Amino acid sequence: MIFKFYKYGFQWFANWHTDSLLLIKYLIMKTITNTHHSIKVVLFTAALILMLVSISNAQQIKINQRSHLVMNGNVQLVVNNAAFNNNGNFAASNSTVVITGNTDTTISYVGGTNATTFNNLSISKSANGVQLKSVSNVKNTLTVDGGTLFTDSTLFLKSDAALTARVAEIPTGCNIIGKTNVERYIPSRRAWRLMTAPLTNANSIYNSWQNKGVYTPGIGTLISGPNAGTVNGLDVSPQSNTSMRMWNFNTQQFVNVTNTYVSISAENKGSADNTGYFIFVRGDRDLANYGTANSNITTLTCTGRLQVGNQSFTVSPVSGAMSLIGNPYASPVDFSKLNRTNLMNRFYVWDATINILGGYVMLDDLSNSGTYTKSVGASNQTKDIQSGQAFFIQTLNNGNASLGFTENCKSAGNNNLMFRPTTPNTPANLPSQFLRTNLYIVNTDNSLLLADGIFAEFNNNYSDSVLLEDAPKFTNINENIAFLRNGNSLAAERRPMINANDTLFLKLWKTTQRTYQFEFIPTNFTANQIILVDNYLNTTANLNVASATAITFSIDANAASAATNRFMIVFKNFNVLPVNISSIKAYQQNNNIAVEWKVENEINMVKYEVEKATNGISFSAFSSKMVLGNNNRSSVYNVFDINPETGNNFYRIKSFDQIGQVKYSAIVKVIMNKSTVSSMSIYPNPVTNNIINLQLSNQPEGNYQLRVTNLNGQTIYTTSLKSNSNNATLSINVPSKLYTGIYQLEILNPAGERTIQQVIVK
Repeated sequence: MIFKFYKYGFQWFANWHTDSLLLIKYLIMKTITNTHHSIKVVLFTAALILMLVSISNAQQIKINQRSHLVMNGNVQLVVNNAAFNNNGNFAASNSTVVITGNTDTTISYVGGTNATTFNNLSISKSANGVQLKSVSNVKNTLTVDGGTLFTDSTLFLKSDAALTARVAEIPTGCNIIGKTNVERYIPSRRAWRLMTAPLTNANSIYNSWQNKGVYTPGIGTLISGPNAGTVNGLDVSPQSNTSMRMWNFNTQQFVNVTNTYVSISAENKGSADNTGYFIFVRGDRDLANYGTANSNITTLTCTGRLQVGNQSFTVSPVSGAMSLIGNPYASPVDFSKLNRTNLMNRFYVWDATINILGGYVMLDDLSNSGTYTKSVGASNQTKDIQSGQAFFIQTLNNGNASLGFTENCKSAGNNNLMFRPTTPNTPANLPSQFLRTNLYIVNTDNSLLLADGIFAEFNNNYSDSVLLEDAPKFTNINENIAFLRNGNSLAAERRPMINANDTLFLKLWKTTQRTYQFEFIPTNFTANQIILVDNYLNTTANLNVASATAITFSIDANAASAATNRFMIVFKNFNVLPVNISSIKAYQQNNNIAVEWKVENEINMVKYEVEKATNGISFSAFSSKMVLGNNNRSSVYNVFDINPETGNNFYRIKSFDQIGQVKYSAIVKVIMNKSTVSSMSIYPNPVTNNIINLQLSNQPEGNYQLRVTNLNGQTIYTTSLKSNSNNATLSINVPSKLYTGIYQLEILNPAGERTIQQVIVK
């Protein structure tokens, strides 16, 4: 591409690349200082004119009619002490336009006869600020880090299938004055949603999300209710149902919105005014969307002043009560950074992508580690609350409670696709055992639709009573699953480590006559048996204690098949290996598998049996070892499996002490590959407990240099491990916590060959 600059009849040429923007900036600055000559910048691609900018005086950059200014790629255009006047066409690509300056005596502006769509717009003009005189759209990020931006109702924060615009952190002394139009794209799916308009001094529900009652394809939605008409703004409901609700934290119930002519933000104080709503979105205002089979994409727009600076919401003062909060910023916020006063580190959202009409997902972090556990593990919700999203929070103790937002809580995490009655105890760094239970709808084509999910966590830091550490279950519109304990329905049940014959009672309700599927996912279990009991069919099923188990069942015409207490989970012969066994590992050696375990402070033990299974459930003994010491010393034991199965091989240690007690170790797995193909693999992946198991198949013996990095290339951990076999497993125990995300394991083998493996942490 050729960049041409004309002045006094002469021409200069430069190759078009990233440095060209420096040349553009130089030319623009030369233009601004030249008040007597008209300068034109022309940009060619294969003889096709792409850009024609005419600058007629020192105060403006002007795009003429039928002319184009094309920002090609991720580049930056700096407008210094000048206006941006668009009468033609501006193509932003991935660029950033920066309006800056501190020496001029007049306000800078964005104007012209045509709307201008920016990718990133940055205001850094301390002198007199910047005014938007014509429609200005921002697709990605609006930054105001110097001076004031005057919007004059012409600013649109856009939202589409790819991007939703966000307002970056606004420092003290900067501001956005005037009204802004904030959009939220909604994909084609009939579902309930928890939403808010992140504004104060806002327009009415009717004029915003109902698009003033006008049908425009892809804009607005139907908000229906009984007694609809011109008096209350509601759209007619064929079934006389209400499709928009608010939360009353005094009664702990939703109440119907019966008038949409009221402001979409309940108050007008200028701070923390926005209201959270539970709204059913069918699509746009096409009347065909009243049909249950119809839906389409739509964009909801609201207009008002952006909320800037600190925002503090007063919430329910009752212990355990829920309050619905709308994100006050037109930006994602990191929940872990919010200022919680007398609130649990927990929140609930409504995930519109699960079940038939969506479902609740709880996320909490009782240890304050920054990692949040989800009740529905497959949900895409993260700790980032999106622009326009509302969520529930829970009060800790009786007394004043509030939730505070500050500008530094804002996050760049756009996401397209929730203790104790007293001061919460922080669990010690003991490994918890998890049993996650997902419920799926089995469609007629045998595809699965995630309907709901719950989890149980076992750690001796928790109580066996129902306390605030146990997350209460919010009821979905459609299918629900919960743990039932002491009459309480729980999305997360936390209790001490499992004892023999402990039971989890499942509660299942709002089912229909169809086929469903359970998915049980255990983590860190050392139980002998986990059994699912079906009280309707009078059957039992063993669950795999090392990997996921799927169980299909049906609801039929017999009411007993839909009984809420049909299923329960029973733990049989559950024993935990004493802490004197510090490790167990298994790895491939040539065509054999070596099993090794280490015992610390060994005492009162008789023997160890090594048990094996190929399915992780049906174990049987294949080798035994008599005790070496019993004198409080450390001992290492190993056996070889000379007849391993191709594929999965599970192993555990069964210990016998002198008084006849039998206990079991954790389970380890080796994937046996007897082929001559060389390979490296990580299992399990996602990894657990900060341990990365690297399985080597037909790889050279010797020292392996290993480095764990994040996606930014930052080193998390380095180590060197020796492989004594061509087929082995190297266990990398990363001492620092690996948070949820994707990492890379860089492997340098003894031959100096470098390999990269992707590591997933959930």
